[in-house]
Amino acid sequence: MPRGTSTTTTRARRRTTRARSDAGNVVSQITQLVSANETLKHENAQLLAVNEQLKAQLLEIGSALGRLTGGPRRRGRGGAETIVLAEAKPRRQRKPITDPDALERRRQALAKARAARAEKLRAARESSGG
Repeated sequence: MPRGTSTTTTRARRRTTRARSDAGNVVSQITQLVSANETLKHENAQLLAVNEQLKAQLLEIGSALGRLTGGPRRRGRGGAETIVLAEAKPRRQRKPITDPDALERRRQALAKARAARAEKLRAARESSGG
């Protein structure tokens, strides 16, 4: 028997077997992830449907309460108002102001508004606080 023949064959078999088992593990992990993903997609769709049903029921209850209590013309906490669910709209991104004159006008307008508000608060404190 030539030297190294049997060990080379055995090593090659071990490498092939190990590579197959590693590939099999990867494939089984991917299969598990795919099935878990499908389960989560299905569950998410169900939850979205339930959420829509609950929103509709909440609107229905709110409008019924509004009819029972006489609508929003009551003041205070005594009556329930109709519930309106508004969809959140994405805020518009404004462009930065780069014109120096416009920036200065804006600073002056803000300073004027702050001064007017401070004066209003001071007057309110004097009239109510004594």
